Amino acid sequence: MSKKRRNVLDKLNTLFFGKDIRVTEGEPYTEIRDFDFSSYYPEEKYIYNQEPPCENIFDIRDYGADVSNDDNAPFINKAVSDAGKAGGTVLISGGDYISSTVTLKSGVTFFIAKDSSITARIDGNGFEEKQTLIYAENEHDIVFTGGGRLRCNGHLYGRKPVADRNNTSPDKYIDVIEMRRDYRSQLRFPHPSKYGGPVSIKECSNITFDNFIIENSPYWTLKLSNCNNVLIKNFIINNNRNVANADGIDIAGSNNVDIRHCFISTADDGIVIKNAVWLGNNNAMSNIKITGCEIISRTNAVKVGTETTYDINDITIEDCKLFMTDLYPGSVSGISLEACDGTALSNIRIRNITMERCTCPVFIRLANRNRASIVNTQSANAIEFGVEAHKGGEHSKKLFDGKSSVSDIIITDVKAIGVELPVIIAGYKQRGRIKRVENVTLKNIRLEYADIPETVDRRAFIPEYAKEYPEGWRFRNLPAYALWIRHAANISIENFICLHPQKTWKKEIIKEDVI
Repeated sequence: MSKKRRNVLDKLNTLFFGKDIRVTEGEPYTEIRDFDFSSYYPEEKYIYNQEPPCENIFDIRDYGADVSNDDNAPFINKAVSDAGKAGGTVLISGGDYISSTVTLKSGVTFFIAKDSSITARIDGNGFEEKQTLIYAENEHDIVFTGGGRLRCNGHLYGRKPVADRNNTSPDKYIDVIEMRRDYRSQLRFPHPSKYGGPVSIKECSNITFDNFIIENSPYWTLKLSNCNNVLIKNFIINNNRNVANADGIDIAGSNNVDIRHCFISTADDGIVIKNAVWLGNNNAMSNIKITGCEIISRTNAVKVGTETTYDINDITIEDCKLFMTDLYPGSVSGISLEACDGTALSNIRIRNITMERCTCPVFIRLANRNRASIVNTQSANAIEFGVEAHKGGEHSKKLFDGKSSVSDIIITDVKAIGVELPVIIAGYKQRGRIKRVENVTLKNIRLEYADIPETVDRRAFIPEYAKEYPEGWRFRNLPAYALWIRHAANISIENFICLHPQKTWKKEIIKEDVI
């Protein structure tokens, strides 16, 4: 519970005994709690009535699929195979079909009717090879549509949270240390029975999602790996907001991705743009657009550059609403731009964004964690699926060391209410070396701080945290409420306003080593 002032004993306790909350024992916890799912769910705004085509139809019922079957994957896959040869439509209609992994082929339209769905087997069988419900690799020209849904049973594969119930009320005082503990105590950390995620698309091109729903994911909901030319629109992800690592859309090593008019409500990051060697990515990525989306996330609504070794550039995020309903604390951040493991992150344009209860509205972080030197493909996901992690990194310590950079960021026309942390822009100092975030424009930014008093937490210094996992909460209770900048160059600020309704011990803006 937060309090008015953190004393020396509190600080020592955090320093020496403030271990992360992570549940690692216990059987799966299957209860759905109040507020696990968002009370705001605008399906009618994003999903429309759609009739299937009249010709070249491959109805899974003609292949033996039935709502009473324990596993319809063999029948669905046969329909997919035939439809792929003819460039046809696989029709899923007439109810809910239990299934293990379905593998899609080039030229297939995967049509799930609005009154129908595919549900992942709850016993985990049939997912061992691909670790996903829907899979495609080295294919092209695939369409997901129809207005129906994938039901993914994400709540069945996590352990019981530490907290007895979901928290919907703020503490008496804003205290980032307690905020993080509160959030972590509500999470369902993974049980090794987890089968994987709903959709994994790998090395594919010309992929479309239009009029489609994915519900209750246990892991990354829609994963795009090394893909090209992807359109996602009129699309919903509605997840349990306490299933750990349940991202919304993960764009990994992919180019020319257009995401528009989507609703995403999820536990982990809403939309993530990443490009990592241990994910099998191998080149720079560019041209990602996110437009007209509503995103609810317990962590970061939009995150770019997280856990990334290769370059990312030319990103546009505009006309979006980023927010949190029901639960406390709110989102860790609205938009997070990070380069900590080797990437050069550049040419990012963000405009016309509204935020509500995103604790840190904008987090821009340059650091030098150099994760590829300690993590490999096997160990990166070992904690999720109960497999043994292989020791050793993917590459030598020198390959990506100190290579990260952040530059050329333009952020305009942002309105955020319910803020509990300042906008953060932070480079780093490490081993006598300073690297700065460069060329950032903040224009027409209006923040309204939460009407809650803040815990007084005066600190002698703010650590660099250059090798720690990057997130806005990492810096804890900062001494600024509007804008905190350290190790940066050429930062342009115009019409930046932060309203603070409470009396505060903090300064409005703090700049340290800014040139």
